[in-house]
Amino acid sequence: MEKKIRNTIVRGGTYYVHVRIPAAIVESYEGKLFITKSLGTKDPREAGRQLHDEMVEINRAFDKRLAAKRAAKVQEAAPAPAPAPTLSFAEIARQHAREVSDKEFADRAELFETVLAEPARLWKNELVPLPGKKWGDETDPRPESPLFDHVVGGGDLDQIVGYFLRVRVKDRVAALRKMLASGDLGELAAIADERSPGIDPARRLVLARLIARAEIDALQAIVAGEPDAGVESAASVPAASVEPQERPAAAVAPAAQKSGSGPRLSLVLADWLAEKARTNSWREKTRLEREANVRSFIEVVGDHPIGSYVKAEAKRFKDILFNIPPNAHKKAAYKGLGLVAIAEKAEAAGDQKPTAKNVALKMDAVSALFIWARKNFDEVTSNPFEGVKPQVDTVAREERDPFSIDELKAIFASPPFTGAKSETHWLQPGSQILHSSGKFWVPLIAAYTGSRLMEIVQLQKADVQIIGDVTFINLTTDGGDKWLKTRGAKRRIPVHPALVKAGFLDFVAKVKSPADRLFPDIEIGDAKNRSSPASKLFVRLIRAAGVKSRKNCFHSFRHSFEDACRDAEVDSGVMNALQGHVERGMAGRYGSGFKLERLNAELQKIKYGLAFEG
Repeated sequence: MEKKIRNTIVRGGTYYVHVRIPAAIVESYEGKLFITKSLGTKDPREAGRQLHDEMVEINRAFDKRLAAKRAAKVQEAAPAPAPAPTLSFAEIARQHAREVSDKEFADRAELFETVLAEPARLWKNELVPLPGKKWGDETDPRPESPLFDHVVGGGDLDQIVGYFLRVRVKDRVAALRKMLASGDLGELAAIADERSPGIDPARRLVLARLIARAEIDALQAIVAGEPDAGVESAASVPAASVEPQERPAAAVAPAAQKSGSGPRLSLVLADWLAEKARTNSWREKTRLEREANVRSFIEVVGDHPIGSYVKAEAKRFKDILFNIPPNAHKKAAYKGLGLVAIAEKAEAAGDQKPTAKNVALKMDAVSALFIWARKNFDEVTSNPFEGVKPQVDTVAREERDPFSIDELKAIFASPPFTGAKSETHWLQPGSQILHSSGKFWVPLIAAYTGSRLMEIVQLQKADVQIIGDVTFINLTTDGGDKWLKTRGAKRRIPVHPALVKAGFLDFVAKVKSPADRLFPDIEIGDAKNRSSPASKLFVRLIRAAGVKSRKNCFHSFRHSFEDACRDAEVDSGVMNALQGHVERGMAGRYGSGFKLERLNAELQKIKYGLAFEG
């Protein structure tokens, strides 16, 4: 009697793979319900071995058709792509500020000329609202103003017109601040729509806020530049008698305005991000992290002119960060709280504090903006973060331990390498060697190349190449959505003999297209954290092997490789070249690196005493 094997049927003694097609893509198979294909053997053990390879191909085909169907649905549901604005947000906000400024000066000139030609119209309350009188459809007269009486008493027409200008500007600034505080941004969103047609709703609100802040800056600059701006103090009017419309309402006023010049930090941030986007300098994850850290700084110390920040504010930011627990935004106790409130509550509760390294990384992001701003804005003469961030004494090697030889032997003696129950139950013992899975190859490649996790996971068939007698892995960003951590990470690493013995080249030969990923079964995360799914997957392997500790992770393979290089007395320059470390000094400036033959000769010295090396 034939042995029953899952996903197979037997016809005439011969085994066939027999897999139901997912209902979602049956239509793409012209109504077929099953994929049925002969395995060409009557031997159940041989059928089991061939079945794995066939299932990988079938599941890959299913995934492609499912992805194509999802993409088609998204395309059908999505509106026509919005035209990208021709100007950056910062440029749009500046343009609005210039137009506001131009309009204010034009209105002042027009009012001055009208009053000069027809002064009676001013006193009849026809041109601007006079204190103590009704204006337009208002039901109540405006409050009296001793300040206005003082200005009129001086008889200077320019000062009288200047008074009305300041009142109007202050009213508008108060209104803008109230919009920002309440979130009622309808008027500003309409301006954003007009200046950037087709902008999506989330970006519209960001642009609306930038426009509001730019307009506030422009209006306050006009008032500050008035020749009679100090007339309030000259009037010697008691503070209690100054009418509400002549100062911003306390309920909606932001933090006290600081002296200093230049655009607000939020506008400089928008400019910085726009330049990095134009030059493609950052990965999406980097952009999101740096923007979030700068916005956190703004939240803590305020959005002020870029040239006004001082070291005391950088230290205040540091003190707050040191009291914010890791992943505070995910904890119910801190839900809905701002950073300062979280820090105060966490300190009172004695909650866990972040590491100095994490605080330093957040401060580095804001410091990087000030370094850029110093090169691009005359108003920035120093970096307030210089010398303020915490000193972190640990080096990368001290933060993560390498795997010991015994730990490596335990990992590579686990089910994926010696026999697993199945692809799904890959950490349970069984008879199936996962030769066609990234679960087998990714850790093995890491151990014998020292490559980073995502450098391996994103590999394509085209990245495995031969020049002369050397087969090597070409780590590059060519050929699709691939990223490398640094410019030195672009490199060529010969294939170690242990990988050849394990069947790596045979595995690569079975991959169909040069553009196909070698390990499609290992998920790549979104732009925010591409390595997260793979990292979590392989932590399970390390735990299952019984070697997980607080200071090891997948990256420990890289440290183990470095130790193996030293133990084998591999030249330090070759070790740096294999790991993608840029050489310092003149050696790093000239030449094109080591020849493949030299790299290959040095790499073959590396041994761990694993079964793959026999």
